[in-house]
Amino acid sequence: GVAVVALGCMAGFRQMTVRVSHINLQVAFAYGWPRRTINLSEIVDVSTHRMRALYGWGIRVVPNGMLWRAGGHYAVRLELSSGRYLYIGAADCEDLAREISERLPAR
Repeated sequence: GVAVVALGCMAGFRQMTVRVSHINLQVAFAYGWPRRTINLSEIVDVSTHRMRALYGWGIRVVPNGMLWRAGGHYAVRLELSSGRYLYIGAADCEDLAREISERLPAR
């Protein structure tokens, strides 16, 4: 029983969906939970970074922020107005970073 639950939880962190609308960005793992929503107005800067393997996959605390990653070695780094960072692992980080940047409100 415990092994089945553990395998189900691990499988849930193997896939992640990122949706960018005109007002927010939403990141959710396979089963729709955990989920995080960020208003685009909170994003100060967008860039891409190679993440160190030691950070692993899933949701991790990293220096000055959080990492949400289902795989790969690269992530989009969002600098938030709070001064913290949110790193989002994605298959094509350059495209995701460009899409987010294009939808940010004019400052």
